[in-house]
Amino acid sequence: MSRIEAEAVTVERAGRAIVDGVNLQIESGQLVALIGPNGAGKSTLLSLLAGLLRPDGGSAKLDGAALTSIDRRKLAQVRAYLPQNPRAEWPVSVERLVALGLLPQLPAFGGLPAHMHARVAMALEAADLTNHRDQPATTLSGGELGRAMLARALVGDPEVLLVDEPLAGLDPRHALDGIIRLRALADEGKLVIASLHDLTLAARYATHVAVMSGGKLAAFGPTSLTLTAALLRQVFEVDACVTGAGTPTATVDFVPQAAL
Repeated sequence: MSRIEAEAVTVERAGRAIVDGVNLQIESGQLVALIGPNGAGKSTLLSLLAGLLRPDGGSAKLDGAALTSIDRRKLAQVRAYLPQNPRAEWPVSVERLVALGLLPQLPAFGGLPAHMHARVAMALEAADLTNHRDQPATTLSGGELGRAMLARALVGDPEVLLVDEPLAGLDPRHALDGIIRLRALADEGKLVIASLHDLTLAARYATHVAVMSGGKLAAFGPTSLTLTAALLRQVFEVDACVTGAGTPTATVDFVPQAAL
């Protein structure tokens, strides 16, 4: 079982707290949807929880050890991180791009072992990219590249997965496929944190929601209890209708004041 803990973590930039005293505990078996308006501190918090950023105050831990103290290779073997708006800078094949997710597990010498070829093939199939395996990654559409990058994050079968807007730019079919895969990972006992803007998908598939506002954690808890119209009004400053949060048929609609 894995556990991520943030204890009063603070990140400052130019004298302003981007993340401000956040306390959070997340465990294996949870799919936590990290939601909040633009500039709320979601991406910074994800980088911190991934061990890529040292907090200016407080501490972030994985299984009781400070994330910044864990050997980088060992951390990469158990934790995968997908940043917001990932880019492909080199025209490597899609297959090779996905295989890069196995680098932390590769032996010191030799090529890709046979069993790892099978894992890459499975990751490509799950991302609906088998027919693109030989295509240069730089020629993919934005949505296709997003799926390839998620496949790269998942190919190593990490125990902990942190993904920043993994559904951005995906068409409805692939967005649904993506969130179902993330929930399946949590159901298998993985720890998954995903920054999401589609609140209906968050309401349907996340086991928990963490809500950021102005750098602070406005709320955290089970989706069914936490994702309410009152909370969304407070955080997003618009009115919302929330029905069935935490169920497969949940919906979240933002509505004009006059329509209520």
